[in-house]
Parts: sequence; C-alpha cells; structure tokens
Amino acid sequence: MGRPPKHISESLRFLIKDLGFEKRIDQVKVVKMWPAIVGENIARISQAERVFEGILYVKVNSMTWRTELLFQKQKILERIARQVGENIITDIRFI
Repeated sequence: MGRPPKHISESLRFLIKDLGFEKRIDQVKVVKMWPAIVGENIARISQAERVFEGILYVKVNSMTWRTELLFQKQKILERIARQVGENIITDIRFI
C-alpha cells in the first residue's frame, strides 16, 4: 500500500524549510521576542525594528543608551542564539 497521509502542518513545515523561509521566520521571531530576549529594562529604552541580511536593527531612545548597548552587543547576540537559534542574527545595529 501507500504511505499514510501527512498532517498539513507537517507538510507546511517541510515546504517552509525547502523554500528557505525557516531562517526568515526565526528572524521575525527575534523582532517579536526582543523584550523577552533583552529583559524589561533594555526593552523600555529600545525596540527591535527589522532584520535585513541577518542584521538586526534596533531603535534606541538616546545616544547614551546606544553606547551602553554597543558594549552589551555580544551578550545580546548570545541570548538570541540560545533562545531562537544559532546564526539567525549575525550582527546588531543600534540606531
């Protein structure tokens, strides 16, 4: 006989992966999860806006906070890798 039918969610998951959208979906997750990734204090003074070519663009309330977040960039990238996945975000630009 043939193979048993697959559930549509399983088929969609394979289609998304085959079309290369999986990484893009994870990048959108990073933008939506920004407050959970960085915590309440940083989320109050910044907002993840978009991802372009693996670079996360984050709007920051002031130049002082921008400088502070530059010092924390590596730690934030590590949190993103742990919570969403490796190589989803390659850099962060604070704007």
